[in-house]
Amino acid sequence: MSIRGQILVLGLCLLLTGIPQVRAASPAAVEFSADTVQTDPQKNQRVGHIFVGKNRVRSESEQNGQPVVSIVDTDSGVTWVLYPRQGSYIEYRMGSGQPVAEAGSPCAGVPGARCKKLGDETLHGRPATKWQVSMPSQKGAVQSTQWIGKQHSILLRQEVKDGPVMEQRMLQVEQFDGRTVEKWEMTVSQGDQPVQRSLRWFDPQLNLAIREESPLGYVRELRNITIAPQNPGLFQVPAEFRKIVPQQQSQKR
Repeated sequence: MSIRGQILVLGLCLLLTGIPQVRAASPAAVEFSADTVQTDPQKNQRVGHIFVGKNRVRSESEQNGQPVVSIVDTDSGVTWVLYPRQGSYIEYRMGSGQPVAEAGSPCAGVPGARCKKLGDETLHGRPATKWQVSMPSQKGAVQSTQWIGKQHSILLRQEVKDGPVMEQRMLQVEQFDGRTVEKWEMTVSQGDQPVQRSLRWFDPQLNLAIREESPLGYVRELRNITIAPQNPGLFQVPAEFRKIVPQQQSQKR
């Protein structure tokens, strides 16, 4: 999975309508740190922190009153989940033997995914690459057609077989938290159901969305962004931490 995918999932609206989380695999453009803020419709907030290095991401959050740290190394395909109070961690590895995805493919970094390039088209005045995509899910492979914009590798349109249709269009350029960003609107439609709309603020310098608003009032955003090289030690598991193996992994072995 790309660094950008680890930072902000593409559209809470997709989660609410069941569209698989698919997007172009494009890393963050620069190293930076930021606060992560999630706000629910009742204005309750959860605050965490994120550190983005060269092909590595560290996120710090709180779950059930306990601090949890996640470190993703996209070079080696490894994710470590650390539990600082217990001094322990769990290691997850991407399955080996996966086919290498074509450059710019939405399948890059997604185990079990298959993509076929169908050609280049223009969508809403933007050049895009059209893909036939098969993504794994708990209910079997999900087939879709995707149009990935050549600029910033943004998913401009997605048609899921026997499912919803998603489109994204840029509305305007504006200022957000002192940064120049592109405001995008995402629409999701299916049959006679009401169209769902959400908003994203895309930061071209970071090459990712730094704010998302879902149709139900949920907001996820990055604040206090600081662009600077990150300490490599942030992306390493402390030597004194002990490795624990979940029961499911033990059974597989």
